Amino acid sequence: MIVISKIKLADARAELGMTQLSLSVFASVSKQVIVNAEKGLAIQRIGAHRILRVLNAERQARSMPSLSITDIDWKIVGE
Repeated sequence: MIVISKIKLADARAELGMTQLSLSVFASVSKQVIVNAEKGLAIQRIGAHRILRVLNAERQARSMPSLSITDIDWKIVGE
């Protein structure tokens, strides 16, 4: 049996060598949004998509597979 678990945002970010600040700048969200998401607090869907876009751009540049919004263990307002 294969169990696929969700990746923590902090792990996805660290895997790329990004700081919370650098991710927030590239995603055009406040650093607090990153902090909140990593703490398991809910963030707005637009912020999640911005973060995901930056993570996937970095992953693509490193020939890593893209992540979907459901691959990350985070809480999104309205889900």
